[in-house]
Amino acid sequence: MSGEKQEISEKIKQLVIARIKAQMPSNLKLSMGFENSLTKEEMIEHVKAGDEQGTHIVNMHLNFIKALTSGKLMKEVNSV
Repeated sequence: MSGEKQEISEKIKQLVIARIKAQMPSNLKLSMGFENSLTKEEMIEHVKAGDEQGTHIVNMHLNFIKALTSGKLMKEVNSV
């Protein structure tokens, strides 16, 4: 992102938060190359805040959804 802050709509944030709550066990942490691993609750807070880490989390979820709906994910899984 060439130095500019990406604005993410509240609807998208709520979608990602719902996915995190539904799919991520509370005892797991996510590491995305930042200083510390993030807990489920920390991920949700970053998404709500719309900060850099939250934006990365949202983009990961959106990319997964796009790959899933386009069939690209299943094509890759089936090619193994």
